[in-house]
Amino acid sequence: MVNEVIDLPRVRLSCRDCTLAELCLPRGLDAQDMERFEAVVGQRAPLKRGESAYRAGDQFNALFAVKSGSLKIVMSPPDGEEQIIGFSMPGELFGFDGIQEGHTCTAVALERTSLCELPLDGISEVASQIPSLNRELYKVMANEISIDQSMLLLLARRSAEDRLAAFLLSLSRRFASRGFSETDFTLSMSRHDIANYLGLAAETVSRLFSRLDDAGLLTVNGRKIQIHDIPDLRQRVGDCAKAESTAVN
Repeated sequence: MVNEVIDLPRVRLSCRDCTLAELCLPRGLDAQDMERFEAVVGQRAPLKRGESAYRAGDQFNALFAVKSGSLKIVMSPPDGEEQIIGFSMPGELFGFDGIQEGHTCTAVALERTSLCELPLDGISEVASQIPSLNRELYKVMANEISIDQSMLLLLARRSAEDRLAAFLLSLSRRFASRGFSETDFTLSMSRHDIANYLGLAAETVSRLFSRLDDAGLLTVNGRKIQIHDIPDLRQRVGDCAKAESTAVN
């Protein structure tokens, strides 16, 4: 679906005043460069749960930053069975799949979600004038590649329990980086979505949550998660620590 893009000045938004500024693309910019960056950024009308920021086959016109809410990034292979390849949370950029020849994935809101839109032409021009912004953009793109590689390692070498533990640890880290609790959080994605992403059956994921709960590592109440022992959970993941820290994005 096509959503209205709202001009930043009209809604009086400012990257400088955003609580996610230190997590997003313009972090570290001085006042003058920040003003130039803000001049090309717009905000999408909020997405409702199930609505798309873009769909596979759409032309690539912009990157997006999550201001609030969350999304799942879905690929639909020729056989028609969708595959979730990532989740995007506040402060994170997405949309890189479209850079080469248009979007190959669909970005679906998991809840009410607000986005900032970074038009390709505008951001490219500003980044060419601000070396630090250009470097940050390359860092974000490099991280996307690292995430893909780590996820392949996670799926190829780890047990089902390791995969779920790595997933929860990554969410814990990402919540903590946003100033929220690293031990108490609510999942925006369903068990089915988690299973799809980790290459498991939904029944297996539910069973693993129960097993970790019974082991005293966490308490599960619907989508509410409380991790009791992060070090022990990390130890269970073992040499998959890199995948834990990067693979879920």
